[in-house]
Amino acid sequence: MIWVITAVGCVVAGIVQAVTGFGSVVFMMMIFPFFFDMIDAPALALVINQLYCMVLLWQYRHHVRWRIVLPPTILYSVINFVVAQFVGQFDLRGLTVALALFLMALSVYFLAVDRRIKVKPHPAIGVGVGIFSGITAGFFAIGGPPVALYMVSATDDYKSYQGCMQFLFTVTGIVNLAGRAVAGNLHGEILPYAAVGTVCILLGALVGNRIVRRLNAEVFRLVVYVFVGVSGLILLLQQL
Repeated sequence: MIWVITAVGCVVAGIVQAVTGFGSVVFMMMIFPFFFDMIDAPALALVINQLYCMVLLWQYRHHVRWRIVLPPTILYSVINFVVAQFVGQFDLRGLTVALALFLMALSVYFLAVDRRIKVKPHPAIGVGVGIFSGITAGFFAIGGPPVALYMVSATDDYKSYQGCMQFLFTVTGIVNLAGRAVAGNLHGEILPYAAVGTVCILLGALVGNRIVRRLNAEVFRLVVYVFVGVSGLILLLQQL
């Protein structure tokens, strides 16, 4: 049963990430903690997602907008690493609820004013987004929604958006997994599940790519905004 659920969950996660550019880890972490402890569950999700992001990055490598993506990627990586060292000193339940409510409110706001939003890809804004996403990633292993809101408005098209998002996730994922390996929290027992999960998430990507072809730019932006809110709702429900 665990193999079937892992496979199906990864297919859906692949669809989500192919369409929105983020969210696969959020979805997998709805499932994996029921079958793995809280050391192996996020590690498994990150390994599967890392391989997937590398494939997507290769696919969209010519569309990476370096001026847009480098500032948030650097700050995200550094802040994530720093915050992770102190995460045990905080009441994470209260912070998680606050983040969930914030993401839901942000989603509603962006949906309400979508046509008036246009973020200029200024390095200072990228730094701010990177810091905030690094903090949320360090505390909750969820850094995608905030940076997705920035990228979807700062880039010109879906391919540029995906190129920037997958570059960021590839770099930050390597940093995250390296930290887990050094800390001894990356176990070989998860590798068979990671292999199956990687194949299935790539199958999900094929389905997701077909969906994306049917979305125009405006609908795509709305899908991203909605899934930011869904991410917040999932986070909130996990704390109840």
